[in-house]
Amino acid sequence: MIFSISSRIGMIAFAFSLPFFALWVGSINLLPGFHSSLNSLINFFPIKLLFIFWFFIFNHHLLNGFKYFVWSYALGLDLNRVYLTTYLILILNVIMTICFSWIILS
Repeated sequence: MIFSISSRIGMIAFAFSLPFFALWVGSINLLPGFHSSLNSLINFFPIKLLFIFWFFIFNHHLLNGFKYFVWSYALGLDLNRVYLTTYLILILNVIMTICFSWIILS
């Protein structure tokens, strides 16, 4: 239950960040000067930490979506498998976030 609630709250926060992401990607070809200004802003350490948190939220929602997809076929619905997949999702998310952090911070 906590994973489901946190996934939905996280995606609300993620949805508010998408216009900023679209602005950054859209400025690559349209406004190259503005894009270089955004890139210099993105290279600040607190902004990088925000990206890492953003990535964690996105992965949390994505991996939970795979779990619900499997559940839609009535697979893994017994309580032991629910706990197993929940812990597996958490461990996989932490590993993916650590890898992403290593790439971003290096």
